[in-house]
Amino acid sequence: MTKVVVLEKFKKNWEIGSVVSVKDGYARNYLVPYGKAKFATKENILEIKSLEESLLKKDDENKSNANKTATKINELKFTKEIAAKENGELYGSLSVSDIVNFLSENDVIIQKKLVKLGNKIKTTGEYSVDIDLHPEVNCSLDIEILSPKTSA
Repeated sequence: MTKVVVLEKFKKNWEIGSVVSVKDGYARNYLVPYGKAKFATKENILEIKSLEESLLKKDDENKSNANKTATKINELKFTKEIAAKENGELYGSLSVSDIVNFLSENDVIIQKKLVKLGNKIKTTGEYSVDIDLHPEVNCSLDIEILSPKTSA
């Protein structure tokens, strides 16, 4: 286990500036290279304590932007026609890429990893997909999958 100092909030209830123990690979391959944490040395802890106010301000800006984006997403409804069998099973599927493309067409730019779809949607019907925009802000997108036969 490696101790790191966190530079941004995480779902795991890690606050900015807190010292946490994580697996070596998680720290070495993800947290430190992506600027989400620094190794917990005395120098790094002191440096982050001095930067904590600016990091909190940056986090508040990210949170307010996420709230604006969440409001936009909650107002949208994604309706798509996909060819389907008589029992409602789709010949294709709806994936995270389709959702991200729909959002970008509606002036909402997000990363694929924020969409929590689970498995691809493979049947007609109505769905709600969660989108985590910030550790404290999430929203959902309503999706309706129609078959050309049922919508006619």
